[in-house]
Amino acid sequence: MAGVLQAEEKTLPNFHTAYAAFARSDYQTALSIWLSLAQSGDADAQFNVAALYDNGWGVERDVEKALLWYGRAAARNIAPAELVLAHILRRGEIGAPDSEQALRHLRSAAHRGSARAQFELGVAYDRGVGVTQNYATAEIWYEKAAAQGLTEATFNLATLFDEGLSGPKDHAAALTWYRQAARAGNPMAENNIGNLHEKGLGVPQDYVRAVEWYAKAAARGLPIAQNNLATMYHLGYGVARDFKAAARWYRMAAEQGEQSAQNNFGLLLANGLGVARDLVGATKWFLVAAGGPDKELAIRASTHSQKLVSELVGDEFAAVQDAVDEYSAAAALNLKIESARLVPVPVTTEALGHETVTVQRLLAALGYYQGAVDGLIGPITLEALEVARRREGLDVPVKISAELIEALADILRRRAAQ
Repeated sequence: MAGVLQAEEKTLPNFHTAYAAFARSDYQTALSIWLSLAQSGDADAQFNVAALYDNGWGVERDVEKALLWYGRAAARNIAPAELVLAHILRRGEIGAPDSEQALRHLRSAAHRGSARAQFELGVAYDRGVGVTQNYATAEIWYEKAAAQGLTEATFNLATLFDEGLSGPKDHAAALTWYRQAARAGNPMAENNIGNLHEKGLGVPQDYVRAVEWYAKAAARGLPIAQNNLATMYHLGYGVARDFKAAARWYRMAAEQGEQSAQNNFGLLLANGLGVARDLVGATKWFLVAAGGPDKELAIRASTHSQKLVSELVGDEFAAVQDAVDEYSAAAALNLKIESARLVPVPVTTEALGHETVTVQRLLAALGYYQGAVDGLIGPITLEALEVARRREGLDVPVKISAELIEALADILRRRAAQ
């Protein structure tokens, strides 16, 4: 009896029990179990402990402790942990920003197969951030991420062909990639397909099709598409000229920060086209557009505002300035929110995509493995694998593979159903 009790004391708590506790928002129980597993070397538990500290679930938020556990998981080849490490180090959340170490972790995660890391590494080469700008290398990493179904990578790959950055312009190839991204619901891809149809690039010029694609993206809330759709209504291209519809779409885009729409909506307000004439509103949008990134457009908007200021009377100019200040404050708040780091949440073993860890956990659940779920292939893991293969009659090679994982998972499902 004493021996049995001692064996039970050595038995580690169940990873899935912790995940069930996390799913019902019992974060303290999840943390307690995962922390015990993490301290024994369980790579997935180390990642999940880090995620709990990072979010402040079941414990006071502590990015420094999160970084420690992400680092331990990363050392066990957990690619998502390396990706988060890269983000924290690049942003300097603990100490000074360390772009060199951030890039090292990003590369490692990309080479380990993380689609998000491959995409971000492609962006680094695309924009020359921390590395020498190289569009050909960016294309390689975008292709790897796109092959795993990452829509953002598919879209960026299309833009390289569209703009001729990694080679000669190839609008037909760009259209193929844009369509793939559009099928996945990417609004920028829909917008750019509309642009190709509007300009006749890679396809015959077709304003009607352009309007159709702009409308798809505009309905998803994309500001540039809303501006483009408004322009089609404004000019009567591919659709009956409709200043009211143009004003509606310009306004939506303007409120989201689209500089061209801000200027265009100001023009409609100043002239009373599709909306009641409103010099205060027109001046506001001209002034907002004048502070935008496109310098040529900013100069035009500034010129428009100067012409209208002379027509304002009484407190109207003060009202304009108040409106501009209110818009600028809201825009600054939105920018701050959008720039926040995306903090991961605890996930299942399978979601982290580390095959060796997944196999170890399945073998442990089936009673063949008592070692640490650490992602290291040693004699204990190989012996457990051989015993399981022999006793379960598995007709698969003794090596870590997707085929083996599915076979072990199938056995576990059958046992659970009995």
